[in-house]
Amino acid sequence: MENDAAQTILIVDDTPANLALVARILEDQGLQLVVAQGGEEALRRVALAPPDLILLDVMLPDLDGFEVCRRLKAGSPEMAQVPVIFMTALSGMSEKVTGFSVGAVDYLTKPLQVPEVLARISTHLQLSRMRTQLARQNALLLRENVQRRSAQLILQRYRDSLEQQVAARTVALRESERQFRTLSDNLPDPICRYDTSLALVYANPAYAQVMAGSDLPLMPATLQSVLDTGTPAEVMLDVRSPQGEMRYLALRAVAEYGPDDEVTGVLTIARDMTDQKCAEQELARSHAQLRGLGAYRDGGSEEERKKIARELHDELGQTLTALRMMVRLLPVRLGVQLPALNEHVQGLTELVDRTIGVVRGVVASLRPAALDLGIGSALGWLVEEFRKHDDAVCRLVVKLHDRVPCEQQALALFRIAQESLTNISRHAAATEVQMLLRMRGGDWELQISDNGCGFDPAVSRTGSFGLLGMRERVLTFGGRVHLLSSPGHGTRVVVTIPVTGFTAPPAAP
Repeated sequence: MENDAAQTILIVDDTPANLALVARILEDQGLQLVVAQGGEEALRRVALAPPDLILLDVMLPDLDGFEVCRRLKAGSPEMAQVPVIFMTALSGMSEKVTGFSVGAVDYLTKPLQVPEVLARISTHLQLSRMRTQLARQNALLLRENVQRRSAQLILQRYRDSLEQQVAARTVALRESERQFRTLSDNLPDPICRYDTSLALVYANPAYAQVMAGSDLPLMPATLQSVLDTGTPAEVMLDVRSPQGEMRYLALRAVAEYGPDDEVTGVLTIARDMTDQKCAEQELARSHAQLRGLGAYRDGGSEEERKKIARELHDELGQTLTALRMMVRLLPVRLGVQLPALNEHVQGLTELVDRTIGVVRGVVASLRPAALDLGIGSALGWLVEEFRKHDDAVCRLVVKLHDRVPCEQQALALFRIAQESLTNISRHAAATEVQMLLRMRGGDWELQISDNGCGFDPAVSRTGSFGLLGMRERVLTFGGRVHLLSSPGHGTRVVVTIPVTGFTAPPAAP
């Protein structure tokens, strides 16, 4: 019984000798055995783990075998399926009929014969396996039939739904086409349709009106890209009419899709941007003129500052210096030493010194003399002046690689740095300020950063034109201004100006 090695047999008998005999017979065949010596015990064991076959004695101490078999067949479906073979010394026909009537499958008469026991057990185990396999196959067939019927039902429902969708989509497409024609025929913008071969299949009335005899350029590469990828494309077109008039069109091309979401063509919509384009060009010219005017104004202002500073320094400075010398020589010229006169001379001298200091301050604010020594010296003077009037630590780093900006660029960088330090002193409440001027790539780069209170650049402040002034200064040279700031995280200003020209640094005096 090689195929029965994994099967379990329950032996129910209250006679130890019978149990030992049957157990020895079956164990030699490699079967797993479970033993019960009473009917109640047998019922409990079957309820816990139904065996593959039961050898059941008829004469038991508590329940007879017929009652045990009757209860087994009336129990759970698993218990009822277990085959039962009676073992008894009663060989009468009535006992056998009773055994078969309560559900037994076979009958063994004691004393047991080994070949007969093995043959009957092997036969019924094989029958049990075949019944189990047949039941499984029937269950699989039943499940497959149910699934097949369910799939057919689902398929039929899908077909019905698909037909309804196709019908509804056809109606929707017709309505959509009607609405499209109604809309496009009344729009002032030229609208065209191209099929997959890029042939023109539709053009609305505005096409002929706007173009007035001109040809809308066909853009095979652009239209083919829209067909291939489905991605919209936008282009600007310059179209010249037969009368020589130039028109500017903003054209957008989008893919059109069929019922199965396949690309069926390209729809183009053109917007006449001639008036807007002319206005933009005029505005750009106006901006360029204003920027040039601003640069001219700044240049004139700087020249005026330079002239006034020179006159103050040369004329008023020399006059005040001479006046101081004359005041100091009064006691010598009078030839007397009077305490009141000396005190008066001292007061006049101090007044003249204060006036000279004011004149020097005005001259420095108009145009620092350090500017004549180069941008590095000018920024150094600016940082020193900042340190005198503010408690913040200010550091300057200059990396120009023996090159300096031209005079106009240097002046713009200096004024931007001056404006930035003024804003930091007034509003930032910073404790540290960093200034860096360097030549980076093809640009002069000026960075001013602080650890102050910062602000939100997106919030406009009335009457604040500092940043606007910085941008206008650098735009004259094609430069840029970047402002990075947020509340509580300080501020950083980065100015870049293309290196269009540079000069050697001035010689040290």
